[in-house]
Amino acid sequence: MEDDNPTTPILERITSSSGFLPLIFIFGLISSIVEPIFLLLSGKDISDAIWPYAYRTLQWTMALRDDIFSFTLLMSVLLFLTFLVLQRQNKGHNNPRWANAIGFFLIGLLIGFISLFFALDSFYLRGAFLLLPTMYGFILLSVLLMVGGLPQIPRERKPLLITKHSLQIIGVFFAAWLVMPGIPAMVGMAPSPPPAPKIGYGAEPGPFATSLSIHPYPVPQEVEDVRGDVEKDIEFSVYLTLPLLPEGAENQSIPLAILSHGWGYPTYGEYTDWIAHLSAKGMAVAFIQYPSYIDPDVEDDFVAVDENGASNWPHHIYRAQAFQAAFDQLEQVALLENRSAEVDDVLGNHTIDPSHLWIGGHSLGGAYVFLNLYESLERQWGNETLFLDFESPWTRPSHPELQPNMSRLPDSTMIHIAQGVDDMTVDSCYSIHHQAMFSMLPQEHVLFIELQSDLYGFPRLVGSHYLPTDSVHDTLADWGVYRRIDAQADWVVARSRGDVFTESWAYEHLIDSPLLTDMGKWSDGQDVLPLLIHHEALLMSDKFSHCQK
Repeated sequence: MEDDNPTTPILERITSSSGFLPLIFIFGLISSIVEPIFLLLSGKDISDAIWPYAYRTLQWTMALRDDIFSFTLLMSVLLFLTFLVLQRQNKGHNNPRWANAIGFFLIGLLIGFISLFFALDSFYLRGAFLLLPTMYGFILLSVLLMVGGLPQIPRERKPLLITKHSLQIIGVFFAAWLVMPGIPAMVGMAPSPPPAPKIGYGAEPGPFATSLSIHPYPVPQEVEDVRGDVEKDIEFSVYLTLPLLPEGAENQSIPLAILSHGWGYPTYGEYTDWIAHLSAKGMAVAFIQYPSYIDPDVEDDFVAVDENGASNWPHHIYRAQAFQAAFDQLEQVALLENRSAEVDDVLGNHTIDPSHLWIGGHSLGGAYVFLNLYESLERQWGNETLFLDFESPWTRPSHPELQPNMSRLPDSTMIHIAQGVDDMTVDSCYSIHHQAMFSMLPQEHVLFIELQSDLYGFPRLVGSHYLPTDSVHDTLADWGVYRRIDAQADWVVARSRGDVFTESWAYEHLIDSPLLTDMGKWSDGQDVLPLLIHHEALLMSDKFSHCQK
């Protein structure tokens, strides 16, 4: 019965009221989602609003995977503390009110985090993260037991009492359900994936060390006028990574590679692994930042069309102008006789030969391989050797003036268009239509590659959208992405040197062969699901027949 004595402290009366703990639970629940709600209210779309939490989820999970011993130890300590609290309760000692309040706040907070996690898992992660829900489950289980004690069936049939105990039982079973899948990983019973290759393609980048120089380029005024506030503090630049060649190197020139980032991701630090595998083979790698957040005027009668892998949004035109300015700067600082002192100090007597060219990109940057190809062909780059690497590409421009002249593609042109089967960010039909753009080339040189997800062991291997970024560099990326990048770079470099033997060896790793598709074995000998290769997927694969619509 509630104490009506006016001398009872106000705080004690509040905490002892029947609605206090449910209110604390709701406060905890709201606290878990306050950040995305605030971002939504400030004008962000749902993707941008959820991204900070998604990124933290990624970081937490990678940290848990890297130190599973500490994770197991902490969960064991948590369960031990739970046992001590339950033992104290069995002796008739009730929890302090402040302890129950903290417990209810944590339950609300955890329910919110778990809900966000499952939303992300449905739309982005596809079962990739195992230990994070396990950790949530352990904490939820411990807090439920500390606050509510061991689950039991109430003897008195009072609705409020029955509801309370029912929720306690449901919560405990739900927490146990979250925990169970992670137990084999925690105790070391789950098979582990193959380690990164120790030698050959996919091993540590080499044989050369590398050097980085940064070259800002003047963003055209037309582009500057439509830039959004999000990227106002960015000085858009060409990040040029060069191999440190030995003084006695016979070859006097090295090939050029051009890499473009995903939408909203002009971050050199997220693509350093990719860049290292290219440059350490003996290539000059230009990582080009371009503006993502632009807001050009769109006429009232404009009709957006996004079909056959291409779209007519005016944003493409402004970004194409930025790429043109970046290419001009790259040419000035690295390719002309009066190149920059920074480049000259690294290369010495060597030059960069863009006639042997690699172009690649990720997500929107993958689609903008077409923009970079257009710009390159107009400058007569890539007229001897050309490799195009599209990783999870999005929509390309449909504007006639931005279409590359495919008649200028050299005979030695090869193409990889790769995407994880559980890429929930970009539809695979974009990749299928991009592949069809190169129907004039031999089909064995134009591959659409699917990276299969394999949840057999731990860590799980999931073909997500973000595999080519540093943050999600895992075993699947080592075998399915960076092995190919190594072989691509080796093929281009070998051709520039006239090294027929290395060229042939790299070529065998780039066509539809076991050297390309094999993904190693789990620790118990089970084969990791191989890469899937499709030739002319739009016309010849029933799996992608829907893309014709």
